[in-house]
Amino acid sequence: MASTPYLNLLEALRTNCSLPEFPDPLPSTQLDLELENGPTITIDFDEESEFVELFSELGTYPLERELEILKNIASSNFLWSATNGATLSVRPEIQTAYLALQLPVLSLSETDFVHLVEKFVETAVRWRGILSGSATEEASLAENSQQPLDADSKLPSPQDNFIKA
Repeated sequence: MASTPYLNLLEALRTNCSLPEFPDPLPSTQLDLELENGPTITIDFDEESEFVELFSELGTYPLERELEILKNIASSNFLWSATNGATLSVRPEIQTAYLALQLPVLSLSETDFVHLVEKFVETAVRWRGILSGSATEEASLAENSQQPLDADSKLPSPQDNFIKA
């Protein structure tokens, strides 16, 4: 059974996005948001850890671009510089990329959660474009990625990549 805080977050998302009423009770803790002409975003609740989890399969990439894609993912995951706090991963055996994020349910207000999902969707859509080879998406990634660190450089503060409760 889903926790009340998680159900409240889902209800806030439903209301904000004008989604239809959810069944009561929910058949599971998992909710799939199928976006028109976009990725499917899975929202779930892990009862043991009490974490809200967001997940999306971004798509496949051509084998000949694998090194380029993996380099982009590695640099983007560095302090979450181009992922809005989420983590990119791949299954190289099937050339498929994924985006995932998890946060404690009690750390999120309803407004924070709606904004979190919006940012997650934006990030997933941008990365689907990168995987497909969209030049504009790759240029956007290059502009947003951090430059290599000099010997005298200090690491940026990761606090800007987290929702403040």
